[in-house]
Amino acid sequence: MDNNQVTELLKNFRSYEYAAMMCGEPPEVERQPMIYMERMRNLTTWDQQRYNRIVKLIRGAVDYVLNDDQRTVIMRKYLDRNTLTLKEIAVLLHKDRTTVGRWHTEAINSLAKALHPMAEEEREINNFDHMFDRNWTFKEPA
Repeated sequence: MDNNQVTELLKNFRSYEYAAMMCGEPPEVERQPMIYMERMRNLTTWDQQRYNRIVKLIRGAVDYVLNDDQRTVIMRKYLDRNTLTLKEIAVLLHKDRTTVGRWHTEAINSLAKALHPMAEEEREINNFDHMFDRNWTFKEPA
């Protein structure tokens, strides 16, 4: 996996995390319909497994592969709810912008190695516009 793919994966992390939450069983207290429940890639594999695997791989790599400085930069830039630029992170940490940029580059390189086993088809996020099309039918990919 190259650095650009890692960056895209990190940019989409919150979408993966949300999809993983919405694929699961609803809590016992609230029986709200889950919007992703009908989405099944084949008879045995649910999207929930795929999204959960992506979230676990990213969280694990960030938590175990990166040092504290690199982890802080990645969390603030990609994974936090309100993301920051490298310049804003540098100001927040009272560090030079080039130092934070170096930590970012090192973190992306390390994550590229750690996330290399993840296949490309596992990383895709599907468009759900079909859910609003009454004529849509599932077709198994070729």
